[in-house]
Amino acid sequence: MTTLLPAELPQARAFCYRCHKPERVCICGLLPQVANRTQVHILQHPREKNRPIGTVRFAMLGLQRCAVEVHAPWSEQPSPLRQRLSAGAAVLFPSAKARAVETMAAGERPSELIVLDGTWNQVKAVVRANPWLNDLPHVFLATPEPSRYRIRAEPQIHYVSTLEAIVATLQALEPETRGFAGLLQAFDAMIDTQVAYAGTGERRFKQARAARPPHIPAVLSEKPEQHLLVHLDTVGQRGATRPIHVCAWRLATGEHFECLICSDPPSEARKLPFLDLPQDAWQTAVSPEQFALLWRAFVRHDDVAVVWSQRALDLSPMPAEVLQLKAVWCNLEHRKAGHLTDALQQLGIERDPGPFWGEVGRQMGELLALRRWLLALAQRGHVAPLAPSEHDR
Repeated sequence: MTTLLPAELPQARAFCYRCHKPERVCICGLLPQVANRTQVHILQHPREKNRPIGTVRFAMLGLQRCAVEVHAPWSEQPSPLRQRLSAGAAVLFPSAKARAVETMAAGERPSELIVLDGTWNQVKAVVRANPWLNDLPHVFLATPEPSRYRIRAEPQIHYVSTLEAIVATLQALEPETRGFAGLLQAFDAMIDTQVAYAGTGERRFKQARAARPPHIPAVLSEKPEQHLLVHLDTVGQRGATRPIHVCAWRLATGEHFECLICSDPPSEARKLPFLDLPQDAWQTAVSPEQFALLWRAFVRHDDVAVVWSQRALDLSPMPAEVLQLKAVWCNLEHRKAGHLTDALQQLGIERDPGPFWGEVGRQMGELLALRRWLLALAQRGHVAPLAPSEHDR
């Protein structure tokens, strides 16, 4: 069974599982909800995905119509995003053929905007790996304001962060929409706080890891009716994997989603025994493009995705609010986590039954059991949920 740390241990910084920042610099209470009309698709280089000072998280939490897709330029397949775009899509990229968004008439403005996230070298690699991006109209900002991004240097003075580029472009495309200024104000507040803490000379790694007090994020116990369990298995090399079996379960309604994805039947059929699926299961498989449409129709913006690890977050779109139980487990146990099965074995609990088949189905039952155990622990008060930030009070 899990051994909780004694209360007298010195406290380490708490963590917000929504904005992925330390609780004392949590931005959730500052972010407005902007009802943007233009759908924003962020095509992100995988090396930008986990940057603690990246700005894509601001866009995900602040914009109602925003989705992120991580795509590795070295993967064998181009991004499936192309199959989901409407005729009114355009790429925010300063190519030779790009038009300034400030000069576009109302009838010429795109209805969907593709934004590339990464360093300039990474962005160029994503463009080379997805030649279809060159077939779409390109737009750019003719008069960008100087970047506010003081905690990360830009290569040239007129370059801006991904969030600033998105906001400035949306302001030009839909000037009647309210809330963009509030999004930038929250961005400024985060930067000011980050600079202030950097100026104190505080070095967080000096504090022993074992001193971190156990806590369970509030979203686990406050929004159980919005939980969407998501688990998957992938195929491919490290850094260029893609989903092959995806399961999701909306617990409040009992709705469930299950899909096998196939783009290369001869090679991928060899993975079926490892997925513990019968050979005839492949008859139900769909193409990556079909899966993207089915998944997009199932996911809701107000879902709270409950996943085991970072791997599930590569699905696109994902709800803005995500809870990684692996991170919660690591904080409780004060150790690196292994497999989901290992966590249940250490707790001495059995997986719950579920409506899914194969190895991913069993792991989904394990995810459900771990979520149930953590939820009961929080509700009994044995481990206090993460306190709200000062902005939420």
